[in-house]
Amino acid sequence: MTEHIVTSYTEMMAGIQAQVEALGLKLTDFDDLAGFPSGLSGKVFGMLQVKRLGPEKLFDALRAAGLRMRLEVDPDQEAKMRSRIAQNYNPRQASQSRPKHASSLPSSAVLTRILKPVGRLGGKARWAGKSKAERAAHGKLMVMAREKKRRARKASNAKARAAAHRAANEAAKQASECVAR
Repeated sequence: MTEHIVTSYTEMMAGIQAQVEALGLKLTDFDDLAGFPSGLSGKVFGMLQVKRLGPEKLFDALRAAGLRMRLEVDPDQEAKMRSRIAQNYNPRQASQSRPKHASSLPSSAVLTRILKPVGRLGGKARWAGKSKAERAAHGKLMVMAREKKRRARKASNAKARAAAHRAANEAAKQASECVAR
């Protein structure tokens, strides 16, 4: 397969499909090779493209087709973007640079994906040495804490409803006094 310049998702899918055809694979066999559910390739590479590949599955498809991706600068597009940047955005000042600092905190999804397996291991290790009575006692404490929070939330909601009710009554009283005058 020769090199293809890809600037859109559709062009990338066409390139992967061309390579699959060049390998002489049926789409059902490609599903198996890429680790996809049966029939996914037909939906992804078909004429209607009913489904799309996310980032992970896209790279699985590239590997299964024997392809790799190389990023390079498109001089024409870079010139257009530099022009738009100069017109619409302030340049970054050197004093704004914070070396060795991330521009944003990791998302909760990333943290969950990374830390969930570690948390499972810790939980299993914690309960491994506990007796059934100790686990039951701890469970009761957790239920009591959950109920305490639920009751506090219920009381807070009741106070908010009462305040709203008083405010509505006060407004109605003032409106009736204005009409009576």
